[in-house]
Amino acid sequence: MAKKKIGAGKIGCIVVVLLFLVMAIGVYRLFTAQKSLPQEFVLKIDVAGDVSETGDSGFLELFGLESKKLSLQDIIFLLDRAGKDKRIKSVLFDISGVKTGSAKIQQIQRAIERTREAGKPVNAFLRNAADADVWLASACDNVIAERGNFLLLDGLRAELLFYKGTLEKLGVSFQAAQWTAWKSAVEPFTKLNASPELRKQVQMTLDGVYAAYTGYVTKQRGISLETYESIINEKTVLSAEQAKDLKVVDEISGHWEYLERLKKTFGNGADKQSDEDVLVSGARYKAAVAWPYEPETRESIAVITASGPIVRSAEDMTTEAEQGFDEEMLGNLVQAALDDENVKAIVLRIDSPGGDALASANMLQILDSARVKKPIVASMSSIAASGGYMIALAADSIFAEPLTVTGSIGVYALKPEISKLREKIALNREVFTRGKNADAFTVFKPLDETGMAKFMETTGWIYDDFLAKVARSRKMTREEVEAVAGGRIWMGEAAVKNGLVDRIGGFKEALRAAQSLAGMDSAAVPGLRFYPEHRGLMDYLFDGGPGIANSLFGRNFPEGSIVDRSMQTLDLLLQLEKQPGGMYRMTMLPYEMRIE
Repeated sequence: MAKKKIGAGKIGCIVVVLLFLVMAIGVYRLFTAQKSLPQEFVLKIDVAGDVSETGDSGFLELFGLESKKLSLQDIIFLLDRAGKDKRIKSVLFDISGVKTGSAKIQQIQRAIERTREAGKPVNAFLRNAADADVWLASACDNVIAERGNFLLLDGLRAELLFYKGTLEKLGVSFQAAQWTAWKSAVEPFTKLNASPELRKQVQMTLDGVYAAYTGYVTKQRGISLETYESIINEKTVLSAEQAKDLKVVDEISGHWEYLERLKKTFGNGADKQSDEDVLVSGARYKAAVAWPYEPETRESIAVITASGPIVRSAEDMTTEAEQGFDEEMLGNLVQAALDDENVKAIVLRIDSPGGDALASANMLQILDSARVKKPIVASMSSIAASGGYMIALAADSIFAEPLTVTGSIGVYALKPEISKLREKIALNREVFTRGKNADAFTVFKPLDETGMAKFMETTGWIYDDFLAKVARSRKMTREEVEAVAGGRIWMGEAAVKNGLVDRIGGFKEALRAAQSLAGMDSAAVPGLRFYPEHRGLMDYLFDGGPGIANSLFGRNFPEGSIVDRSMQTLDLLLQLEKQPGGMYRMTMLPYEMRIE
C-alpha cells in the first residue's frame, strides 16, 4: 500500500499552529513574570564558561528553550538592582568552569562589592572550580566548595598555536606584510615558533593578570601571597576539605543540600518549598522588572555595544561561533541613537580584538560624524585592541579597565600561495593575461620582489593612516605615537600612562561621564537605550540568523578548544580567499588572553 505524502499546505498549517502555540506560551510567561516573584527570595546567578559582553536570547528564556546564561552587562545591572530590591535577601553565585577575560572578572567583582556595600550578602558556590572560579568567588562574603569535588589551582597558561608546519604539509604557505615585529598576528601562519617580541608581550600580559589574580585572592581570603603561590605550585589539586583548611573556601556542602538549606532559611521554614518559591534565576528576575532600572527622566543614554571581530559586511561573518559587527550595523545603530531626541549621549561599549582595517577606519568616520551631534564616551571591556582601539578614538573620553587589553596599533597583511598544493593534486593551470601584473597577485604562486614591494607599500599606507588618526585624536606627536605603536599591546593602567586612554573606570563610570558631558541632570537617573536591541521572535524565525532550530539543536565546538580555534583560523582562510589576490589587511590582536 502506497504511503500518503504530506502536502506542503499541511506542513504549512502545522508550522503556523506551532508558531501560535509558542507565541501564546511566550505571551503568557511574559505577562505573568512580574507577578511571579516571591515576597522574599535569593537571586541566583549562574556563571560558567565564557561571559559574553551582551546577550541575545532573552525571548527564548521565556519559553525555557535556552540556558539561563547571562551576559556581562546583565550581571552588572542585576547586581546593582539587587542592592536596592528589598525582596532580595541575598545573592548566590553558582560558579562552574569560568573561562573569560580577566577584565570581565574584575568588572563582576566590583559589581559584587557594590552589592555587598548596599547591605546584601553575596555567596558563591564552587563547582568544577579552577583559578578563575576562585578569583571571582573571592569577591563574595562566603565561599562554599562542593562536597566530593576538587579545586584545580594550577596557575595561568597562555597557549599559542602555529599553523605554518601543518599548512605546508598541505602545500599552503603565506607571505606577510608585517609592520614592526610587535604586530605578531601573522606569526601563526609564517613561523613555527613565537618571536621574541610575541613572547615578551605574552609574558608581560601573564605577569599583569597573575599579579592581579593572586593579589586579590590573598587579600580577600586573608592568605599570604607566599602561601597561595605554594598552593598553586606545590599542591595544585585540592580536595574541598583541603581548600577549607587552607582558607581558600569557607564551607563544604553538597549542591542540593545547600539549595535545600536556602529554601528553609528563606522559605518561612516550610518543608515543601519549591526552588521557584525561594530561588529566582537572573533571567527570571530580569524578565520580571523594568530593565535595567526605572528611569527618573525622559533623557536617555544610548549604549552601543561593539563586540567581536570587525568586518566589512555581515556576509563576512562565516560562522556563528564568533559573531562580529560590520559597518552597516554600526551605521544603523548610530543613526537610531542620533534620531532619538531623548538620547542625549552615546556610550560606545567595546569588546573587540579588531579586524578588517578598512572597516575599522570607516567605523571611525561614522562615529566621528556622530560625535559632532552628541557626546560619545568609549568604555573598554575585556579587550579593545587594534581596530577595536581605532574606533574608540572617536570618543570625547576613553575609559578602560585595569586589565583591559588595548593598543596593538598596527597593521598586518597575509597573502596565501598554494603552488605546492597545486602540484600535489596535479592541478594544471593555463593563464591568459593583458597587463604586465595581471597574474602577479594570484594565490597560485608567491609574490615576486616587485609584487612584494607593492604589497608592503599598500599595507604601510594603512599603518601611516592609523598613526595619524591616533596622533590627531590623542593630541600626540607622530613620534610619541610610534613609541607606543607598532603592534605593542598595553594593559589599562599602562595605556593611561602612555596617553592612549583617558582614565581607569568601568561601565558605570562611563555612563556617569556621558551624563555629565551631555549636561544632563546628575541627580536624576537617566534612561538607557541598548543597541543592538534584543532580537524578537520574528527575528529568530525569519531573519536567516541562528533561529530556534539551531538554538535547540545546533552544536558548537567547545569554546577555546583547539578545534574551535582551528575553525576560527579556517574562517580567516575563507576570508582571504574572498580578497583580491587573496590579500587581507587586518588591524587585529594576535591572540586572546583568558585564565583557566
